[in-house]
Amino acid sequence: MYNKNILAVQNLLRCLPVEALKEPEVVANLVRAFGIVQWGPPAFGDDEIFKNEHNHMAGIYQTPDQIGKALVYLSDFEINSYCEIGVFQGGNFLFVSEYLRRFNPKIKCLGIDPTPYLNQEIIEAMDGSFMTFLSATSDQIAKKQFDLVLIDGEHTGDWVKRDYENVGRFAKICMIHDVQEFSCPDVVEYWNEIKTKESVTFLDYTSGNPSQGIGVIHK
Repeated sequence: MYNKNILAVQNLLRCLPVEALKEPEVVANLVRAFGIVQWGPPAFGDDEIFKNEHNHMAGIYQTPDQIGKALVYLSDFEINSYCEIGVFQGGNFLFVSEYLRRFNPKIKCLGIDPTPYLNQEIIEAMDGSFMTFLSATSDQIAKKQFDLVLIDGEHTGDWVKRDYENVGRFAKICMIHDVQEFSCPDVVEYWNEIKTKESVTFLDYTSGNPSQGIGVIHK
């Protein structure tokens, strides 16, 4: 196993007191311990030191403080079904699924992605009793309803809109990733079109430019 921290973090997500998992910094530090995907240009500021050594190590491609605060926010809601569109290596799907199950023991989680990037380490760590992966796009699950959807697939204007129209708009809660990422202008533009006064954002960054960002829309 390249990334020996995966199982350790997975075990902590299962065993830590829920009170601890309600602390954003605790969750962010678990993301850091899991490791950030070694991919793309430097964009994580102070968290660059937590990038994995090489691409073969499964990681999470999220800004730790952003996803940490977003998950703590979501822990207050009943979420019995979760869909992640665009799992890439699968680290975020595994992490979010394990986290949400601590607050929703009956949850069922589905990750979809048509690319071949799902890491074997993640496949081996996935618990098939509540986690499923489907090699597909949102077209194959159009109109299926979930309590929570994360859209993080193809970052073009056509696809982010398509993913939202296919699945996101039917969800009780929809998250969209990269809502302030300067390298994903189509996503930023679409987020600005559909966000409402009630939308919630998680935008912490320490890099030179606003990076990544999570936007949340409630049905």
